[in-house]
Amino acid sequence: MKNLVKYFSPVIISCGLLACEKPGNPDIPAAVWQKHPLPVLERGKFPDYDFYAISDGYVIREGNVYKMWYTGGGAVLPDETLRSRISYATSVDGIKWEKYTTNPVLDVSGSQWDSLGVETVSVLLDEEADPKERYKMWYAGQTFNDFRYNIGYAVSQDGIHWDKYQNGPVLTVGSTDEWDNGFLEGPSVIKVGSQYKMWYAGYDVSVNGKPTDGKVNIGLAISDDGIQWKKYEGNPVMTTGTGWDAETVQDPHVIYADGSYHMWYGGVNKVDLNGQEIGYAFSEDGISWKKSANNPVLKRGASGSWDSFTASFPSVLIEGEELKIWYTGKNALDASWPDPYYWEIGMARRRFDKELRE
Repeated sequence: MKNLVKYFSPVIISCGLLACEKPGNPDIPAAVWQKHPLPVLERGKFPDYDFYAISDGYVIREGNVYKMWYTGGGAVLPDETLRSRISYATSVDGIKWEKYTTNPVLDVSGSQWDSLGVETVSVLLDEEADPKERYKMWYAGQTFNDFRYNIGYAVSQDGIHWDKYQNGPVLTVGSTDEWDNGFLEGPSVIKVGSQYKMWYAGYDVSVNGKPTDGKVNIGLAISDDGIQWKKYEGNPVMTTGTGWDAETVQDPHVIYADGSYHMWYGGVNKVDLNGQEIGYAFSEDGISWKKSANNPVLKRGASGSWDSFTASFPSVLIEGEELKIWYTGKNALDASWPDPYYWEIGMARRRFDKELRE
């Protein structure tokens, strides 16, 4: 579980990115995100695998079914240690979800590099891959020894039964003088042509006079096979700002559409502690990003609402002229045990139009 920043998609496009400017469906809210009033996926009951918190949902749509992989915090008896694990749920409308009966679907690995927790996944449905590997997952893993997150890889035929890559993490933290020396997490992987591209969050734990000292930023890595990755030499490609996202930019979700890249990401400043909200940025090449002047585009809820303290860690789908986002919310600062964190997953929607870039 994270103790520094937080608790612990194939994309459907049926119109040009900014071509959906014709009169739209009046049932789709324009310009601003319309939230579903309550969480759409809630924590389980003690001592379930997800009784403590659920977060970091990653959603794809395959046919008429929405599929979500998410982080569940809890225990899997007889192991009483509180750990994060990856679970799975399905839905026909993106709002009413049914959890898989034998969750979690990706567990920790004994005494290996991901023995303490696995979380913050990115899932790609690769129809060009071997049928046994058509689902590809990248995830953050952590050990008891150093509590440091690296990024691992797993494959599946059905999205439920996963085989982990056995040669350790596929992307690791940088050296002590690099911007991502503390941990890596929150990967977002897409395939453009034959090339895999990953945007990920990196934390600089060193204090050595660099702009990234003590901050979380977003980097880029590229791969031909999803296993051997090369970090972009000019990393980080998305850095903290001077306002609402002055402390962290993290857990990106990137979509490639009509030759352009679109990123939704979590951000926070020092004043708000860890009360993240969601920003948007646009890029022509996936390297140079322009943040929206309207950031944060998805804000925390009003006082008393379930997401009044955090609304972040996005997963986004484009469906015709509509954008749908699933996000993690909570209504309090991190509580002392046994009080829960109240991490749960919500959903919001808005029209997909040219105002997105403004």
